[in-house]
Amino acid sequence: MLGMRILLLILVLCSVQAGFAQSGEKLWSESIYTAREVWYLDKQEQEIIHELNKVRANPKQFAEEYLEELQAYFDGKVFTYPGRTSIVTKEGVSPLKECIEIMKKTEGMSMLKPSDGLSKASLLLTNDQQKKGGIGHISSNGSTPENRAKRYGEWNFCLAENIAYGSFDARQIVISLLIDDGVLDRSHRHNILDPCFQFVGVSFGNHPSYQSVCVMDFAGDYKTK
Repeated sequence: MLGMRILLLILVLCSVQAGFAQSGEKLWSESIYTAREVWYLDKQEQEIIHELNKVRANPKQFAEEYLEELQAYFDGKVFTYPGRTSIVTKEGVSPLKECIEIMKKTEGMSMLKPSDGLSKASLLLTNDQQKKGGIGHISSNGSTPENRAKRYGEWNFCLAENIAYGSFDARQIVISLLIDDGVLDRSHRHNILDPCFQFVGVSFGNHPSYQSVCVMDFAGDYKTK
């Protein structure tokens, strides 16, 4: 089994990306809707998986449809989308340009399938931070992503956890993780684009300090108990 990668992101474009490119969208393959009507996921969590699978189905199309237009709204490190509050980023437009370039060269890959066990594992952390605050991958009782994943099943090959704070929009969450502003190794982006991962669990909830928290647990293989 490969080593686990543990990741964290506090969204920096949290107030500006919702609704980008909603009109005139190209059609996406039905294959992306692996979480449609999955009973243990709410609508928001289903949409997050749909957006992750758009990226994986056609990274080039996702970049052209949702990311390219954002370049025009940077002035140095300040991002101002028309009609929205300006956001001061850490790196400016460079990680966005880098992301677009990489995604245009990336081939499509398999869709992420929702996992009941991984969703339960992610919910443990979401509930903990919703009640007690805090950020990061270690819960208030000391549990790690691997501990939580093992509680509900068995994983193999690769395991990772992404966390995003501050957004209520599914596409916004995914775009911010892809851009990875301020995360020098772009680990969140790498996880989303990693063909090793085949299963995902997602949970979403409120956060006392950052308004919202979204936990994504990825695995190469996972068998729910």
